[in-house]
Amino acid sequence: MTAWGIRSGAAAGAPPGTGGVVRAALALAGLLCGASVARAGDEDADLAAWIDGPIRYLARAEEVKTFRKLDGDPERALFIERFWARRDPSPETLTNEARQLFWERVREANELFLDSGKPGWKTDRGKIHVLYGPPTHIEEDLHLKTGVTSGQGVIRWIYEGRPAQRRDLDPVVVVAFVRDPGGEFRLSYDPQLTSVFFDPQRLADPHDRMIDRFLSTFGPPRRSELSVMLDLGRMQEVPPHAAVLLERIETVEAYQTRPLDVVLQRYRHPEDGRTVAVLTVDVTHVAEGSAPSVVARFSFPDEPGRPPRMLGEDSFKLATTGGRRLAQGRIKLDPARYALTLVVVDPETAATGLHRETLELAPATPEMQLSDLALTQELEALPYAALASHDEPFHVGPFRVYPRPNATFRAGETVTLFYEIYGGRAPYRIAYQLEGRELDGSWIALGQPARLEDRGSAQGWDLPTSAAWPRGDYRLRVAVADGDQHAVEAVVPFVMEQASEAGGASD
Repeated sequence: MTAWGIRSGAAAGAPPGTGGVVRAALALAGLLCGASVARAGDEDADLAAWIDGPIRYLARAEEVKTFRKLDGDPERALFIERFWARRDPSPETLTNEARQLFWERVREANELFLDSGKPGWKTDRGKIHVLYGPPTHIEEDLHLKTGVTSGQGVIRWIYEGRPAQRRDLDPVVVVAFVRDPGGEFRLSYDPQLTSVFFDPQRLADPHDRMIDRFLSTFGPPRRSELSVMLDLGRMQEVPPHAAVLLERIETVEAYQTRPLDVVLQRYRHPEDGRTVAVLTVDVTHVAEGSAPSVVARFSFPDEPGRPPRMLGEDSFKLATTGGRRLAQGRIKLDPARYALTLVVVDPETAATGLHRETLELAPATPEMQLSDLALTQELEALPYAALASHDEPFHVGPFRVYPRPNATFRAGETVTLFYEIYGGRAPYRIAYQLEGRELDGSWIALGQPARLEDRGSAQGWDLPTSAAWPRGDYRLRVAVADGDQHAVEAVVPFVMEQASEAGGASD
């Protein structure tokens, strides 16, 4: 029987000597000279067909849809540049490493995988190579008969350490290819071939096959074909850009991060009662005309093995209000404890902002409750009831809500508050009491409470201030009672500064 050959990933197709200097030279040569699609995947050869080439492995569905609507090469060329700019891991350098690496892998696939009449990048091995690069190890037996195909020959690619830092994959991933009758190596979904413990000799030994049948019946659970299909399906997905960006920010110590003004509000979705977490971040520091990369991860600190919930770049929408640029994303979450990590990257300067906090979500109860009290930059009632939504950006029920990312006001500004009431029996009675903090840390009521009757479940309220207001710490106490005399209270703090001192507040 042919010996089972093992090769390293470097020997599998990573060209030697492609260090940083050589890579930069290759990129420059590509820009100056170009190359044919057949040789190196030149994306400028036919712009209209660009989306149908290797780039199909990276492009998101909405990007494909947008590109197909473009009319004319100038628009397509601009789209392509923006496409790669969004994926540039270091915009401060002249080289777009992601773009360069992608086309290098396409070229390598075309040179390495010649067992088919189609270009190497179109083969099964080519696709995995383009997305994840060469494996850590390669095992192959070109004469092995597996029984799953009339051809013979097996190649196994072994990726160690989670390919592309994907947490939804195992620490060691085996991708098997079997040769079909036409001579092309295709992905295999055979659980035996994709097992870390696969032994090729057992395929030819009848005694070992009896042991396999015994273990499959009485032994511990083994991987099913469905589980293999799911794993290989993930391997054929584009590595999540949001996850890669977070990994890069958190693991590269050289990155200098800046604090972010972030506000997280929790509302209850009217259709299913689940919590809608609305995440708003101030991105005013990002140059006008540039779209910042904003991604967020909600991980489970109490369940380390559980895949996190992600908000990718496409989940955040931008708005400008009161001199601020805001980015907002929202996600439905189930009751649990979450560790939030939010990253903002300026594509022009590569400046990085990082924010972390812990979020506790308790199960919903039938008792009367309030949503988080939101200080707003701008609040307006929607003109039509049909526009009410908990899914649209900067909408909460019948209001358009632009949250204030920090709680600092200038004397003379209006303090605007928004929240929702859940449960109880409407109409509601509401009292707003302003309180100030004394030097000893105690809180005292300032004036009489403002009382409102016959109110609905979505509430907005304004507190005008004057230039004579003393600087200091304040808070608003909100007390709500329903028709059955049930009551609930909540407070929201804010800081009042003199006009010349509140640089972070709006004009």
